[in-house]
Amino acid sequence: MYECEICGKQTSVLNIIELEGAHIAVCERCATGKYVVDTIGDEKPARKKSVQSGSETEEDEIVSDYGNIIRKARESMNMPLKVLGEIINEKESTLFRVEKGKMLPDAKLTKKLEKELGIKLTAKATTVSNVKIGHSEPVTLGEAAIKKEKKQ
Repeated sequence: MYECEICGKQTSVLNIIELEGAHIAVCERCATGKYVVDTIGDEKPARKKSVQSGSETEEDEIVSDYGNIIRKARESMNMPLKVLGEIINEKESTLFRVEKGKMLPDAKLTKKLEKELGIKLTAKATTVSNVKIGHSEPVTLGEAAIKKEKKQ
C-alpha cells in the first residue's frame, strides 16, 4: 500500500503528478485534472522510460521555458503559427497554448516540434525519491500546512 502525499489516503495505485514544477505521488482523487507523469502500483505501466541507479531516477523532462524556445524558433523561421500547425498537423489553438506555456505538449507533439523547428525541448532530469529529512515518517502537504499555521 502507498500513501498519498497530499491527503494521506492509503491506496494501491499512486499517480505521479507535476505540480508547480515538483513531482508528487498522489491518489486518484488528488490527481484529477492534473498532468500525470507516471503511475505506481497495480493499475497501469509507467508512461515514461526511466533508468534507475540506487535511489535516483533519470528521465526525459520538458524544459521549463519550452514556450519561449518554440516561439523564438518559429519566429526566426518567419513562420506563422497557422503554417506550423498545417505542417505538423496540429491545431493552431493547441500550438498557441503550448507557446504561451498554458499547455504541456505530449511526447508526440514534442517530437514533431523538435523535428520541424530544429530545437531540443527535452532534457535529462534527475530526481531523488523517498528522501526523509528529520522525520521518521513522510509528511503530507496537509500536515505541513497545519504545522505552518500553528507556527504563525
